[in-house]
Formats: sequence, structure tokens, C-alpha cells
Amino acid sequence: MEFSEHLKSYLSNEEIDKLMTSLEDESLHAVLLNPKKMSDEEFLKLFPDVIKHPIVAHAYIYKKELYNLGKSVYHTLGCFYLQEPSAMVPAYLLNAEENDLVLDMCAAPGGKSIQSSFLMKDKGLIISNDLSKPRTFSIVENIERLGIGNVVVTNNDLSLIYNKHLNTFDKIILDAPCSGSGMFRKEDKMEQDWSYNKVLKFAETQKELIMYAYSMLKPGGVISYSTCSFSQEEDEDVIEYLLKNTDAGIIKIDGNPLFYINKKKPFGIHLLPSIFPGEGHYICLIRKPGNSVKKENKEVIELKNKKFSLTNIYRFGDYIFGLNYPYSFKYFNVIRLGVKIGEDIKGEIKYDYHYAHYIDNFDKTYSLQSNELQKYFNGETLNVALPKGIYLLTFDGKNVDLAKSDGRILKNHFPKGLRHKI
Repeated sequence: MEFSEHLKSYLSNEEIDKLMTSLEDESLHAVLLNPKKMSDEEFLKLFPDVIKHPIVAHAYIYKKELYNLGKSVYHTLGCFYLQEPSAMVPAYLLNAEENDLVLDMCAAPGGKSIQSSFLMKDKGLIISNDLSKPRTFSIVENIERLGIGNVVVTNNDLSLIYNKHLNTFDKIILDAPCSGSGMFRKEDKMEQDWSYNKVLKFAETQKELIMYAYSMLKPGGVISYSTCSFSQEEDEDVIEYLLKNTDAGIIKIDGNPLFYINKKKPFGIHLLPSIFPGEGHYICLIRKPGNSVKKENKEVIELKNKKFSLTNIYRFGDYIFGLNYPYSFKYFNVIRLGVKIGEDIKGEIKYDYHYAHYIDNFDKTYSLQSNELQKYFNGETLNVALPKGIYLLTFDGKNVDLAKSDGRILKNHFPKGLRHKI
């Protein structure tokens, strides 16, 4: 079956024509601000020629030829996350709250986990899982740079452990693997690889995943189900399958002229590039009947009389990690457990880049000038005479790294993999 032909299950010929025409346009770029590190006012002073995202707060659409934000020093400093405009909407609509326990089932590269962390004000806990271990490293890289502290990155086949976490999570993000038709104009290979058989194959996987998700959801909890597919078989039909086989209910998403709703099966919304300024997306919010009770953790744990601004400290050999939410990860293959604080070397902490970007303040600080920042990003030591000790290096009020002074120089601890990237 041809791509445009199978869309007739819910789109009129006129709507299909408009959609196909829109796929010839250029893809759009967007940026989501990290509220811990940059305000809207500060961002707009630096990058005034951007357009406010039509739905998502603290997000902007921009032209890459005008601002190459991925090369900006403020990107390296963790002030924002680059994300496709439509991909920002599912987590925004889910609206995870402080002290929520959230599972992101297919998380890499981590955008929806990151956005949820911002909404949660870095509180509660997000388990950011991906089936592909190599892809989990992209999540780790992003949460380190952004200084996020409430995300645990895992690498699990959830079909093997879902029954260990029944009725557990307040919110679940299921951005399901799909045929990818919503990405046609962004990635040519998606269009070349598309087939109707591929749609049907992914639909079966999506039905399995949404049933796992629903079983792990607390009573009163909410699932955000999304795909980057235009196909009803991967979208409304998957939701219909869940409704027929469980007691799930649909949360109606408020009407917006930028949202398209399937009149035959009004489950969720479509973001069509012919209407919405972004790529193709489908989003549905699902609630499990009942009420859930959240718990708070107020325990403070100290390690060798050192407080790390985190209430739960974990040791793996000499490496120290921290979280502010108590949880057992017995059945998870953990890749990154919250914040990597650093390495305990004979009682002295060699602080990690992740911890440097996470903390709000430190006993000793040193503000870098532009030329010093460039040298530091290049991996060079800095000839700065300071009293011996550990210093939080900053630039323009943003954390750069934690570095040690021997009285004559500041040693460079900037991660080698991030050097020369500005």
C-alpha cells in the first residue's frame, strides 16, 4: 500500500494533499531552556531573533543559519537542550510534578526525560530507560551537561521485568518505536525505508509496550503515549487496543487549532506539519482509575562528614553517586545512578563534571574570562595563582567545572570527549 493511500483511514484527500506538500518544506529547529541555568529574558537578550514555541513554555523555534546553538558556549554550559518542536509537546502535556516517580520507557537521547526533569524542578525521580545500551550513553551525556540530578539511566528489556514493578509509577512516558513517517522531511532514509508491512510490525510491538506500561502505572497515574508516525495503525488503533483490554481512560487534550483530532477515533491528537510548526507526532494521555499516594524522603546521609547536597549516597567501589529520592534498583541494569559526584581517592574527593554542573554553589569559586574559558575547553591548564584547594569555575554565572589549584595553576579536569567542541 502506498503511503498517502493508507492515510485515507482518517484524513480527507484535501488534508492528505496539504500534508504531502508540507513534507517538502524545511525542518524546523527548537531549543528548550534549562530553568536552573538560564531565564527567558537572558536567552532573548543573547538570541533575540527566535520565535516563541506555540505550546511549550520556555521553548523557542529558531533558524539554524542564524543561530548555530549547538556550537554556542551556553549549550556547552548546559543552559539549554536542542529538541525538535513537536517532540517537546508530549512531556509538556504529561506535566510531571515534583515528587513524581516517572518511567521513560524508550528514552534515548533523553529529551522527554530532560523536559520532565525541568518541570519537576529536579525533584522526584525519573528512570530513563532504553533497550539499546549504546544509546543510553547519549542520555548520560545530556544529563551531565545540563546538571540534572533526578534521572537514573537504565538499560533494560522491560518485558522481562515489568511484573516486578506493577502499579508503581505516577507517570510513564512511552515514546514508542515506530515506522517514522513523521520524520520524512527531517530524515530522507525514513521515507525510503517506509512500508505498510513495517507499520503493521511496529503496531504489534507498540501494543505490547503499552500493555506493559499500563501494568506498571499506579492507580491514578498517567501515561503519555506518542509516536512520530502518521499511521492510525500505530496511533489510535494502539490506544483502542488498550481500551478494549483494560480499564484505561483517555484524558482529553484541550482543543487547539494546531492540533488535529481523528474524527472517527478521537483518541489523542496529531501534530501535522501542514498545521503545526514541527515534524509529525501523535500524542495521547491515558489515565488508570484510582488515586495514588506520593511519598517524600527527608533522610540525610553523610559520607566521611561530607555533605553533597544529595540525601541518598551510593558507592560503587571508589565512585560516589547521589540521589534525592529513595528507590530500589534491584531489577534494573543501571548505567548512571543520579549524579556522579566523583571518585573517593584516599579520603579526598576528585569531583566529577556532572557534580560541577549540578551544584548551586561551592565554598571556593573562580570566574573565568573568555580567553581562560577557551583554554579550559581546549584542555589547557590555567596559570592562575590561587590559594590551594578545589574551585568551582564559572563563566557568566554558569558552572563550568570543579578544578584543583596547587597555588600556581588550575589543573584541567574538563572531560576529554567534550574538548575542542565549541
